[in-house]
Amino acid sequence: MRGREFTMMDAYTINASDESLDESYNAYEKAYFRIFKRLGLKIIPVKADSGAMGGSGSEEFMVESPIGDDTLILCDKCGYAANAEKAACAPDVAVGNDGKPQVKTDLPYEDVATPNVFSIADMEKFFNASPKTFIKALIYKAENCALDLSKDANGKQFKLVKDPAGDYYPVSYFCVLIRSDLDVNEAKLASALKASAVELADDKEVLQYAGAPHGFVGPVTAKVPLVVDLSVITTEEDGSLTAQMHDAITGAGKEGFHIRHVEPVRDFKPFLNADVRLVKEGDLCPNCGNPFHTTKGNELGHIFKLGKKYTKSMNVTYLDVNGKAAIPTMGCYGIGVDRTLASIIENHNDDKGIIWTMSTAPFQVCIVPIKYDGQMKEVADKIYDELNRAGIEVLLDDRNERPGVKFADMELIGIPLRITVGEKTLPNIEFKPRAAAEAELVPAEKAAEKAIQFVRDALAELDAE
Repeated sequence: MRGREFTMMDAYTINASDESLDESYNAYEKAYFRIFKRLGLKIIPVKADSGAMGGSGSEEFMVESPIGDDTLILCDKCGYAANAEKAACAPDVAVGNDGKPQVKTDLPYEDVATPNVFSIADMEKFFNASPKTFIKALIYKAENCALDLSKDANGKQFKLVKDPAGDYYPVSYFCVLIRSDLDVNEAKLASALKASAVELADDKEVLQYAGAPHGFVGPVTAKVPLVVDLSVITTEEDGSLTAQMHDAITGAGKEGFHIRHVEPVRDFKPFLNADVRLVKEGDLCPNCGNPFHTTKGNELGHIFKLGKKYTKSMNVTYLDVNGKAAIPTMGCYGIGVDRTLASIIENHNDDKGIIWTMSTAPFQVCIVPIKYDGQMKEVADKIYDELNRAGIEVLLDDRNERPGVKFADMELIGIPLRITVGEKTLPNIEFKPRAAAEAELVPAEKAAEKAIQFVRDALAELDAE
């Protein structure tokens, strides 16, 4: 959902400690729930990727939309919710061609000539095997990676830039390994690498760092650090590595060849072992094991725990309780104003126009006299004055237009309540909420009182916690 302009309500906190940041973060989270509730929006809070903003954690406030920019991963059973960029799922066991868990092999890996086998589909046909037995190897380019690559023999080739805010590599490359029936989540990959951006390497770069074109890249011969997904290897609490695939097939690192009988851990070890899997509908919830479903949504708000990323880089300090200089931590909190209004309209409308919620309507009540003349004018003015004195936001349509034009305009604008003053209905008026199918007749002297109560009840419902 895009507009011509982007207006943001931004807030920041500077905190003395992580505990203080947690308090601020939780207070803003609670306030945002109340704000969106009062606006009449049903919000889905989701775990989110912090992206270039950085920090230790963030949460997005999403609203469902068939034209949403984001994919939401949701569990109906336990309430787990996350943006697809951040979502994690329960691990699933890699199975062999017989549908049973893969079995470790003691055979050494060996080359297999595979002419004209370039894709996973080609490999399935050639080896007559399930893609769950293949390890997909992809060369990725990373920008501004803040990991220490000197710990890996193949990482020392990249230029390190020294910076007071933290050392980083402007450009570096990695070989990402994942089970072939899965896809790489590039947002997760960038986060794991502490990089500002990642992208697949081009053909020339793949040849340079893998020694083979795309389709034949392999972990054994790759000339860059290995990033291995948890579908291939996992790291235990004691730091030991456990292979999650066995007797696998992957690229040989030379054109026209693959290797089989590959044993992760035995034949290659990761520089970085991380969850970089793209979670999809049908994957299992990590909390309760229930299958996920997906929906589209738009981000209306986002809150971040920025930590010390910016205060450290800008040398921000304060004197702590001991009188010593200390670096504060930060939080950032924002609401997209334009797209919030657009979401209200998208969620509250019919074929005649907008149906504003009482808290967001340009006017809460509109008074439409059939003719602004004589007794109709007197009654309309009296109701208008009573509503104004009560603090109700009211519009009086005194135009010299046909009734149908006035009604259509008020429905299009979406004012929550219309009071129609007509000669045929006096001494009664028509009392019609915008969302109601029919109007009801109300004595004119009771109209203002009823309208005031209608507005206050609607606001109270939106305000209720």
